Amino acid sequence: MSDRTPLSPYRWVIELLLLLLLTAQSITWLAPAPILDEIKKGLAISLGDAGLIISIIALCIGIFSILGAIVLERLGALRCLQLGLWLMGIGEIASGYAHTFSVLLICRVVEGIGFGMIIAPPGALTMQWFGEHEWPYINMVNFAFGYVGLTAVFRVTPPLFAAVGSSWQSVLLYYGIATAGVALLWTVLGRQHAGSTVGESHAGESGDQAGGSALIEVMKMRNVVLIAIGLFGGMWVFQLYTAFLPQYFRVFRGMSLEQASLMTQVLPFTGFFAAVAGGIGTGRTGLRKPFTWPVAFATLIGCIGAIVLSDPALIRLSLVLVGIGAAGSLAAITTLMMELPDMNPTRVGASQGFVWAVGYFGAFISPVLGGKLAASMGLRAVMLAFLVFQLLPIVTMYFLPETGPGKTRYEIEAAERAAIG
Repeated sequence: MSDRTPLSPYRWVIELLLLLLLTAQSITWLAPAPILDEIKKGLAISLGDAGLIISIIALCIGIFSILGAIVLERLGALRCLQLGLWLMGIGEIASGYAHTFSVLLICRVVEGIGFGMIIAPPGALTMQWFGEHEWPYINMVNFAFGYVGLTAVFRVTPPLFAAVGSSWQSVLLYYGIATAGVALLWTVLGRQHAGSTVGESHAGESGDQAGGSALIEVMKMRNVVLIAIGLFGGMWVFQLYTAFLPQYFRVFRGMSLEQASLMTQVLPFTGFFAAVAGGIGTGRTGLRKPFTWPVAFATLIGCIGAIVLSDPALIRLSLVLVGIGAAGSLAAITTLMMELPDMNPTRVGASQGFVWAVGYFGAFISPVLGGKLAASMGLRAVMLAFLVFQLLPIVTMYFLPETGPGKTRYEIEAAERAAIG
């Protein structure tokens, strides 16, 4: 939305709903992680199958975020979001009644379908309701609250697990009820923006592309493809580590369930502050690229430290670096995508659906493949070997253009430094 267009005060209600949505997303995704060993024992399954319980969500996201982008074109961002959120809540509630691996997996598939449906709408809604000068800060807050959900998973799950009689089904049930509550709020309070139309047709906005599919259009954009490849590598590593770090700490470092969960929560807890710092940095400087590929190095260094170091203080420091690398670039990347030429809310929604679909395919493959390979290679070797995928975000993000309002000043200063050199 142009900053010259009057902004509705109701956008802050929409933003509050988005924060609840993004928190619920994170909780749904990784709810089984802190109690994965208990689920594994309760269902008498292998570590590879246990990893599938988490990573099946990523596979469904990879498939159905594309569907979500298509539904967004047809029904609009609000209806797409409401449909996906209800599916996610229903699937999580049903997980609380699963007593076999196959039933739990089916429930997780339903959750994953809903999760995928709501990947695209937040970006479109942000672009509809907020002014361009607000985008970096809204993206910052949105991503930060995703990490609130991740932190809550590792902080709340152990005491909740103990409070419900060590029943992992009850833990998932309560999380599902909370997600359904968020879905109800969106159903009652969610609104279509007055300046948008259902389906948000973009015909006539781009000349010879008028009437074409927004999804096809963005899949042809070089910079969108680069972002997708970078997210594939980053999500490959992030999913593997968030899924298996509690298990790794318990097996290789002799930690209890609570100790392993508290240690792992350092990662998402740091991610919250990193997302805030990255958003403020990109907003204040007017630059995007310095907050993309450079911070990806932090994840690479932090992951190595989390595995090879044994001192708890150094492990925590390593997880801080992982959190910085994983979250510090998210606001900049999303804002950069919004600022690419010929972008509008529909294309941004389609871009979000596409790049996260590719990213979550990586998130699906890594825990499943990692769990299988761990049987022969060992979990430690797998977690170190898979760090080669962290090179993808470092390389691809380097080749993205600078789109922020500070790029002219940046280019002038770079030219001056080159002349002096």
